[in-house]
Amino acid sequence: MVTKTTKTKATKRPVPSDDEGRDGGGRKRVKKGKAEVGQETGDAPKVETAEITETNGVEAAQPDATPAPPQTAPAPVPTPTAPRKSLNPLPSFPTPPPPPDSSPHSSPPPQPQNPNPTPNPSIPFIWGNGDMGQFGLGPDITGDIRKPRLHAFFEEACEEGKLGMGGVRRVEAGGMHSLVIDDEGKVWSWGINDNASLGRVTSGVPDPEREGGTIDSEILETNPMVVQALLDEEPEFRAVDVCAGDSISVALDASGQLRAWGSFRASDGLLGFERQADSAKHCFTPVSLPTIAKETFSQVACGTDHVLALTTSGRIWVWGNGQQGQLGRRIIERRKVNGLHPERLALRKIKVIGTGSYHSFAVDWKGVVYGWGLNSFRQTGVEEADDVIWEPREVEALNPKRLGGRRVVEISGGEHHTLFLLNDGTVYSVGRSDGGEVGLGEDYPVMEEKKEREEEEKVEIAIKRAKEKQKRKEKQEKAGEEPEEEIPDGPIQVNEYVATPTVVEFPSPGPVVAISAGTRHNLALMASGEVYSWGLGNSSQLGLGKDADGEDIELARTPQRVLSQKMNGWKVTGVSAGGQHCLLVGHQPL
Repeated sequence: MVTKTTKTKATKRPVPSDDEGRDGGGRKRVKKGKAEVGQETGDAPKVETAEITETNGVEAAQPDATPAPPQTAPAPVPTPTAPRKSLNPLPSFPTPPPPPDSSPHSSPPPQPQNPNPTPNPSIPFIWGNGDMGQFGLGPDITGDIRKPRLHAFFEEACEEGKLGMGGVRRVEAGGMHSLVIDDEGKVWSWGINDNASLGRVTSGVPDPEREGGTIDSEILETNPMVVQALLDEEPEFRAVDVCAGDSISVALDASGQLRAWGSFRASDGLLGFERQADSAKHCFTPVSLPTIAKETFSQVACGTDHVLALTTSGRIWVWGNGQQGQLGRRIIERRKVNGLHPERLALRKIKVIGTGSYHSFAVDWKGVVYGWGLNSFRQTGVEEADDVIWEPREVEALNPKRLGGRRVVEISGGEHHTLFLLNDGTVYSVGRSDGGEVGLGEDYPVMEEKKEREEEEKVEIAIKRAKEKQKRKEKQEKAGEEPEEEIPDGPIQVNEYVATPTVVEFPSPGPVVAISAGTRHNLALMASGEVYSWGLGNSSQLGLGKDADGEDIELARTPQRVLSQKMNGWKVTGVSAGGQHCLLVGHQPL
């Protein structure tokens, strides 16, 4: 998870017209939320090289009150013996797909009569907004895609054997960039690269076909390409997990080693990548972080501008921007750059970590959940009403004793809300609710309580305003001044939120096996392969298309199934919600 930047839409080039696309106009490269735009130099900070791993996949399990086994690094990924060649050619894309009724994927293809058939490879689907190249379909396909569309590049790459026999293993949508791990452990990246999020240089790259010329950076950003620096290591770095924030990316390998690249931002602009005064603000290629190079990791999680990394011994390292308490310690404003230096939290025997945009979580071996960071919409789930929770506090509502022995196995947060997945496939939500983020209908008891609380808060604010006016009036009269002309008060605004983690109900009875929270929207994957979305999606990130009146569906207060003709015959195995775009990965069952 992680969260994720919002943006001002740029003028768009057209998306190929079909039942799931929307036309636009010419494209202007406007980057939202970027107070500073870094010029790529290709010079990464000179630090040692090391590595990273994954346990982000979640499967439904029966309630179990017994302690979880010790954390171990994932099994090694086999290194292919066939030589690699042309991993990053300038990509060529097939012509736009045929209409849905003639699509080759409208129904599963005939299967060979093989007693031990090789599983069909997995390929990503993409939807949402691609103004900043988030689709990875080249510079001419931007705008909005309303429903999941098979990713043309990876479909072709899979047919050409560039991804290994299994195709794509993992997808991760960041703020405005995406990462993919293929079956050989190679990391592919695309999207905006102003702050080095792609792990490769995209500016000033020599063009082999034009002497003295360079390749257009827009071409290099909007097309998926391998993060070659990981493969250039000795031995090659083969990833099993990745996480993506706004401009920070982290990869983990099977031996538990970690690599990071990109940059962190603070509220006043670019913060940097490392704490050292002489270090570059951007890290364009993957590096090992010296402070934690000797640690062995099992999980990584990225917020908007911070990172959590869990060791196999159950300890958490945190680094990045800590202005909202997301690092679990107080950060002095004038020394906020110190947050770029990884530090270890006091928590022990941790089994699960998770992040929201500006908040963080951990679950220990007993199933106790801890939350900290920004809490202005009560998104940490802790009982304290403070706007910032500076140190880890227990989320008592999710204690296994209150859940009948069930426990949290996955956590994913958005900008101001959080989802929790339990080991029985149940999902709980907490936090901001005015955009449907929590997935609860208006008839839920907690929603009724929320309305009553909001009315009480409005009354309190009105009383406070009246008292302040009276004090000003008395002060003016005492000083013999003419009373000021009263300016009418504006409408009273209060934060709309659900303060206690509450069960989210789905139309399908099957257990949920994976969750992913975007900025203000969410995805949930059922064991059956069904995908549900809900929340605020004014950039088509809900993937729900149009309603009966032909209007784009931009708000879903409760989970709605994501349906697309182009997904017919496909079994979804993974989902990821980004800032304004989403990814899923699936295969056609044999």
